[in-house]
Amino acid sequence: MKRVVITGMGAISPYGIGVIKFWNSLIEGVNSIQQINTLILEGDIVRIGACVPECSIEEAYNYNNKRIPARKEERVFCLAVKEAIEQSKLEKVIINESSNIMVSIADRKPSLINYIDKMVPTYKKINKLEKRDDAYFLELNRERPFFNAYDWDSFNHYVSRMLEITGPQLSVATACASGNNAIGESYLKIKHGIVDVAITGGAYCLDLNSMIGFSRLGALSKNPNPNEACRPFDKNRDGFVMGSGCGILILEELEHAKRRGCKILAEIAGYATNGDAFRATDPDPLALGATKAINECIEKAGISKDVVDYINAHGTSTKMNDYMETIAIKNVFGNLANQIPISSTKSMIGHSIMAAAALEGIVCINSILESKIHGTRNLKERDKELDLDYVPEKCRMVDVKYALSNSFGFGGQNSAILYKQYIKEEL
Repeated sequence: MKRVVITGMGAISPYGIGVIKFWNSLIEGVNSIQQINTLILEGDIVRIGACVPECSIEEAYNYNNKRIPARKEERVFCLAVKEAIEQSKLEKVIINESSNIMVSIADRKPSLINYIDKMVPTYKKINKLEKRDDAYFLELNRERPFFNAYDWDSFNHYVSRMLEITGPQLSVATACASGNNAIGESYLKIKHGIVDVAITGGAYCLDLNSMIGFSRLGALSKNPNPNEACRPFDKNRDGFVMGSGCGILILEELEHAKRRGCKILAEIAGYATNGDAFRATDPDPLALGATKAINECIEKAGISKDVVDYINAHGTSTKMNDYMETIAIKNVFGNLANQIPISSTKSMIGHSIMAAAALEGIVCINSILESKIHGTRNLKERDKELDLDYVPEKCRMVDVKYALSNSFGFGGQNSAILYKQYIKEEL
């Protein structure tokens, strides 16, 4: 089997443009969650989130490419692709090996820009109902469908057209596990010799549709204070906070990367994914699927469990997820579980759904490169049921050779990727 390495990274986050800004802000413990004042919000919709700064969107218009999309979300996300390609020095490969490159980026197009004028009145009607009336809700949905086919042109397509790449494309939609699945499936394509290079990751723009849905499910934090609302593993956590962003990785077959002489940042050692077959929203409280995914990931990597140095948790700040993930880690690592530092990136940037795991993959790679683990913001008083080594608040210096990235999505989507320090072979 082929070995798969990472040769480029790109990020658009609520901190702005670039991996350096993203990583340094996390290490410094900067909160990016803010009040949302630009939308017409009414009823029980949560009014906070972590959005990409408007100045970053404006800067995206300076990126001149004849094939770049007109919509502002795709424009700014293309900057993450550009950053990853430049770091990987992939330009000549794109020109000469277009059909040998896979594009797999998880995303879901927002309906926000086109339909906010219709969605808000629709939501107001729903919110005024004295009791739940599914028939009336469906009638409203037929009247003005929430999703439109023309709004679903995948970001994969934009990227492949922009760069004129003719290799395989894969659109991934496994909820909050999508970023990991996009990276993982690209990894498998390279590992099995189908392609040599992949542009992969995830992109997501916070939209009103999702805010309505998650609010009505009771999944979002009701804390109106953006500085305190997202608090993974804390006993006072009450739900997640939505965010926006884009994380891009360039994956490459090791020998292909070595022939090009490009810098190798890290290696992917293992990947696994499965489904709970339990419930559409709640995770399995026994954590059977999550346990299996993490176990298989480590087994496929061919390592012993005691070499895992860091876990970047899914860590959403919901009661059920944080509990379930803790159970899964205990199930997998047993007596070793308390010795592995764990942190949640979402504590500072919210949950960027399809993009979350891709951004967290970048975190894992930087933790390996810099021997640093960022803290979990707002972890003031740990839940008594959660008794692992969750890194609170401040950065911790740790020699990280193996970093595990967990992502668990609605519908029982479980995924795990193990990132590994790349050590250049002796001649």
